[in-house]
Amino acid sequence: MNAVPDLNPILIIDDEVPILNLLSKILTRNGYDVDIVESGEKGIKKIESNNYSLIFTDIKMPGLSGEQVLQYSKNIRKNLTPVVGMSGTPWLLSQSNFDYVLAKPFLMKDLLEVVRQFVE
Repeated sequence: MNAVPDLNPILIIDDEVPILNLLSKILTRNGYDVDIVESGEKGIKKIESNNYSLIFTDIKMPGLSGEQVLQYSKNIRKNLTPVVGMSGTPWLLSQSNFDYVLAKPFLMKDLLEVVRQFVE
């Protein structure tokens, strides 16, 4: 499948490499360009040097958390890119500033629906 035209890549940040690989494979097979990194620190470096259509970040990671990545993207970089938090405890994020919270585990169709909602 060809890449979706006129879109910047999607960034996925998660400390679990199998999850990164799975999400990357799903999105790539559906025509999206994807960057993956395994820490909040590396995610911030990517945000500093690239433009993204959408950012997915795990919430709980060693080092910088997904909430710190969100804070950096929205408040320090003044980035308008939507940030989706991924969490096994989404009820703890009901008052968060994420553009969307995707509860783990989630279905492939739910992932793709969130992407379509924000980037198409």
